[in-house]
Amino acid sequence: MEMVRGHHSVGESNLHLQFTPKYRRDIFRDEVVKEVCEESFRETADKLGLVIHSLAFGPDHVHVFVGACKNHSVAETVRRLKGASSRRIRQECGDRVKSKLWGKAFWSGGYFYRSVGSTTDEAIQYYVERSQGKHWTALDHEEYKQRKETQTVITQFAS
Repeated sequence: MEMVRGHHSVGESNLHLQFTPKYRRDIFRDEVVKEVCEESFRETADKLGLVIHSLAFGPDHVHVFVGACKNHSVAETVRRLKGASSRRIRQECGDRVKSKLWGKAFWSGGYFYRSVGSTTDEAIQYYVERSQGKHWTALDHEEYKQRKETQTVITQFAS
């Protein structure tokens, strides 16, 4: 990554952000919803003067590596990305998400963030591509609950 030069500063400010939809629903199994979300993130980043280095979706969350964050706080960056994408997804994909979400909120209230120091585009891309595969092999909720119940019974029997 390159240093960002301003009128009176030079530096590097990168963030790794992670957001989850309300109720941790697997909204991003729908390709159209993913595309609309990604377009919204990229447009919002462009308006804020940010650079999205990498973006990856799990079925129930999204990772965003964003750079050139020197003029915006973490909270403002998150608020703007989540707010714009929520509005756009509800407008363009309302029928696709209404069975999994209700009310006006698309995203959960919380988020993960980490300041990312000097790193390379290749390292970020490697992390995003390799770390997301495990999420797509997830079970559906009913099968997950059934497996957990079976494990609990086996554990209790073994005790």
